[in-house]
Amino acid sequence: MVAAHWRTWLRAGVTFQLLTALVAGPAVALLLRAALRAAGVPALTEASLGQVLRHPVAVLLLLVLAVVATSAALLQHAAFVLLARELTAGRVPRLRDLAGQGAAAVRRAVGPQLAILALYLLVVAPLGGFALGASFVRALEVPAFVAGELRKTPTGTAAWLGALLLLWYLNLRLLLLPTAVLASGRTPAAAVVESWRATRGRAVPLAAAAGALWVLAALCVAALAAGAVTATRVADALWPAASPVVAGLALALAQTVVVAGGGLAAAVVAVALLTLLSVHPPVVGAGPAPAGAPQTVAVVVAGALVTGAAVVAAAGLTAVPEQTTLVIAHRGATDGAVENTLESLEAAARLGVDVVELDVVQAADGGLVVFHDTTLGRLAGIDRGVADLTTAQLTATTVRQAGHESTIPSFAAFAARAAELDVPLLVEIKEHGRERGDPVGDVVAVLETHGLADSSYVQALAPRTVTEIETRFPHVRAGGVVAILRGRLDPGATDFLTIEQGSYSPELLRQAHTAGVQVFVWTVTDPRQVRVFTRDGVDGLITSAPGTALEQRAAVAAETGVSDRLADAVRDLVS
Repeated sequence: MVAAHWRTWLRAGVTFQLLTALVAGPAVALLLRAALRAAGVPALTEASLGQVLRHPVAVLLLLVLAVVATSAALLQHAAFVLLARELTAGRVPRLRDLAGQGAAAVRRAVGPQLAILALYLLVVAPLGGFALGASFVRALEVPAFVAGELRKTPTGTAAWLGALLLLWYLNLRLLLLPTAVLASGRTPAAAVVESWRATRGRAVPLAAAAGALWVLAALCVAALAAGAVTATRVADALWPAASPVVAGLALALAQTVVVAGGGLAAAVVAVALLTLLSVHPPVVGAGPAPAGAPQTVAVVVAGALVTGAAVVAAAGLTAVPEQTTLVIAHRGATDGAVENTLESLEAAARLGVDVVELDVVQAADGGLVVFHDTTLGRLAGIDRGVADLTTAQLTATTVRQAGHESTIPSFAAFAARAAELDVPLLVEIKEHGRERGDPVGDVVAVLETHGLADSSYVQALAPRTVTEIETRFPHVRAGGVVAILRGRLDPGATDFLTIEQGSYSPELLRQAHTAGVQVFVWTVTDPRQVRVFTRDGVDGLITSAPGTALEQRAAVAAETGVSDRLADAVRDLVS
């Protein structure tokens, strides 16, 4: 069926994808801005979330946003599922008929049960990688730092793997939920029951099919990247001046192929899902295949779109950052040492990192120690809080990680060693809620004592702590840590912002640099992401793999053409 009607599949899939991108995407962005404006905050962050949720108008707008996003995702499913249903019944539908049937399905789903669809389409399916044709929600993922922290202990690793398996199992069992809503006219709750029934005993073959599809997609992407890069490498060698144009055109064509290929793959999946549900109802309102636009017009429009995309792509591929990206070792270099110890500091210095990041927390007697957690369980195996023990007790505590062993250092000892090694520090002030005295002042005093105040950075998650540093110690570079950021950047008077990589965007970087604020991204370990952020001109990368980051930064600096940038850009299309 897919082979016989591939033009129809492409026309429907691309049209619905473009409509979603051009209509639903801006609508969601507008609703988010309106909700934030109503709540009186510039952006949605972990710090502003409570204020947003306490404002009734903001909550109402966020509910409308959820309805729009869910409807858009469902309509993207409709492009494939409803078309598969009608082709199965022997009719080639018009696009307006598909749109009308999709809109009718959305209207049927609107109500209290829409929350079921929202949970599946906007959370469960994207997190599990099962978003059929729904590019609108593919960006959702578990923040890398959450996964990284969980995998640092055997218990956390087991919990993480268990959560992944549960997520995959839920996706396999709920795979038919949107199809049942669209093709059978069931309510979302009834569709959940139907999907669970239809997939009973089929989890293993479904998982095997999903795995095979993933492998096939990976091979296709690799072939696509190889083809695009080969042409650009030839241009790099024979005609460097034309290389950006060739790369831009190759990237634009790759984007076209990804959209078209993804649509055809979704078509195959849609037919398979209908087969699982055994849905073959009569089709109402479908007419003969439309003649469509003249071929010449279609070619001209497609050519204009590809040419425009090529120009934009060429400009992005040839952009040169104005500064060198700092490599910041996250809690030191931990390949051969326990995090946040003198050994991890010394290992990072041997690698040649630019800055070492560390965590400082206050002990029971007001002293400062270098430790990330508020309890000792993960690294010391002791069921005690840091706030319950004195500085002497903490610095005598043995910590173990990945076969390595050390003791918790005091902040003064850590700073003294950093000064000896001539390594600037990025100090994060951690809070356990039982602080006493003047912890902020004490941190700055240690840095000043060891001559590190001018070269180092101090950051905190709590906005009030950042404000205190800015107000009392204007000579110290202060920054805030932001795990979630959606909306307009408002850095305030900070010198830098440390942003979780899932919240990063080139536009955010542009806004920050316009305001004179540096941007650090955490925690970056993937070599490709290191290269991308370095090319973007991010000010600093906080990484748990500092050796790899240094190698990738050097590789970017040695680039003489655009073929390597193109290879990463092509892989970004499907990541």
